[in-house]
Amino acid sequence: MNKTSLMAGKVLTMGNLIDFDQKRTKKRMKELAQSKGIVYEIYLIVVKYVYKYADKERVDASDFLTTEASLSYLFAGDRNKFRQAYDELMRYWDLTNVYNRDVMEGKEFQQFNTIGDLCFYIEEKVNKQKGL
Repeated sequence: MNKTSLMAGKVLTMGNLIDFDQKRTKKRMKELAQSKGIVYEIYLIVVKYVYKYADKERVDASDFLTTEASLSYLFAGDRNKFRQAYDELMRYWDLTNVYNRDVMEGKEFQQFNTIGDLCFYIEEKVNKQKGL
């Protein structure tokens, strides 16, 4: 079967599947973080996408990642993997993604040294988008 499938009379593409997965994740994370606020939700989502793209030899889902965890270490210095996680985070939060403007090329891990740095960056962008 090719990249599209028929489901209930609708054409389902890989893009739709990814969007559906992101919407399902967003709903689940909002429910989980509801009483703890946006900062906690940001942390949970950043950790989710770091796990997804991290070097599997350096981290697995049973590892507890704190805000002090080194992104360079977790991604094994792979800027492309960082970029993939960053792009998904921007899509998750419906944030404008101008990677080449917002991220210092070749210095991603200096700009975003830790998970906490990435969380803070996203929090600022989310607040700015909401007008806070």
